[in-house]
Amino acid sequence: MATRRRPSKSSGPLDDRQRKLDEEEAKLQQLAEKLNRVIEEAPRIKAERARAQRDELLIDRSTRAHHRLNSTTLSDTRYDQYQGPSTRRSRRPLKAERRQTLIMFCGLVLLLAILVIWLLSVFHLQWPG
Repeated sequence: MATRRRPSKSSGPLDDRQRKLDEEEAKLQQLAEKLNRVIEEAPRIKAERARAQRDELLIDRSTRAHHRLNSTTLSDTRYDQYQGPSTRRSRRPLKAERRQTLIMFCGLVLLLAILVIWLLSVFHLQWPG
């Protein structure tokens, strides 16, 4: 009489490993599906963002006081002289301007020295010594 062995109710280490691998596979499939959805939606999201940014620029340009004839085209602001104080950068003075300022300063100091000497000589003549 051949006795058949009953399958044990306790699972062995191979069964545990197989169960863990199945769980990992399910998680990876869910992650792959999620990433595929993100990849499929990316062009639509990018287009929506670009459209929103373009609309925002058009609204911003149309509310400005210096737009041209209520045009919906965007104006080139690279050389715009009417920028607000927050976007304006202070420019460094040119070398010629710095030299001219230095010459003017030296001339004013020389003029002040001549004036002081003249005043001292005038007061010295009025009140000698």
